Amino acid sequence: MQISTNMVSLVTKAIAESLDLHMIQFIAEQTIHNYDFHRQTGISNTINIPRAVAAKQFVRDARKEGLFLKLIQTLVDIHTSGYMGKNYPVKHLRPVIIELKNMGIIYDQTNRVFVEDSGIRRTKNWGTILPGEEHTFALLRLDIVGNSKLVREYPEEIIKKTYTDLRKIVQDATDKREGRIWSWEGDGGLIAFFFSNKNLYASLAGMDIINRLFVYNHTNCRLNKPLEVRIAVHSGIMEYVNNEEDLKSVDLVKKVVNIEANYTKPNTLTVSDMAMTVFGKHMLDQFSPTRGESSKTYYSYSVNWERTK
Repeated sequence: MQISTNMVSLVTKAIAESLDLHMIQFIAEQTIHNYDFHRQTGISNTINIPRAVAAKQFVRDARKEGLFLKLIQTLVDIHTSGYMGKNYPVKHLRPVIIELKNMGIIYDQTNRVFVEDSGIRRTKNWGTILPGEEHTFALLRLDIVGNSKLVREYPEEIIKKTYTDLRKIVQDATDKREGRIWSWEGDGGLIAFFFSNKNLYASLAGMDIINRLFVYNHTNCRLNKPLEVRIAVHSGIMEYVNNEEDLKSVDLVKKVVNIEANYTKPNTLTVSDMAMTVFGKHMLDQFSPTRGESSKTYYSYSVNWERTK
């Protein structure tokens, strides 16, 4: 992300005019591990560093290290929540946030993080998450049932068009809920949800896919039988990684894959107990309890024709 000179000056001014040297040191330590002002400025340890000099050096270093947004996030946290019971109103924060919005970065108040404006661009890390950072994600795993058999039984063109149709359904259900497709292979993929009500969004996306696929199978499916998928949703804390191969070794990813593979029926969505915790009664009524791993209760959702008597 390109940081303008005007933005650098604005943030430097906000820090220098709002915080004493002790608090500048605190936000520096929150942003850059083992940050040392004397080392970075070249000023002797016996000499006090002026606030303006400290602010200018720190902002420059944060920008250089790709941690500029993390710095602004820390300023917002201090401005809204204070520190050690004391308020620290940060000047010029509003124009900083407006400038970020003009750059395509918006503030998610629910999770108190900056993310990209999806109306401008969509990237796997929401434009702001750095590799190695720990966050809570809701993951949706989708797998096409019997993929290998389908590939053998149908012409390549039919399979390609059918899987393209599925991808479009998944993409639309994901984009409407600010999710990101982290990986997509021939037989399915992994989708992540990060901000706002991530568990609800992931589950609604799964329900949306199941619903649309039900209609697709009865109206537009090119196969001589319904296209079947298994979908699972699980949530938890993990370090963000931007390599698809590395994703496979992440515990949270392995967990959602296990739920999909071993506790989900064809054309069914299974939501783990962790992801279901925030649901209200109306949402819970759409699901049926099912036995999960280690006697845990998972929740399944599917669509079928209503039988008439």
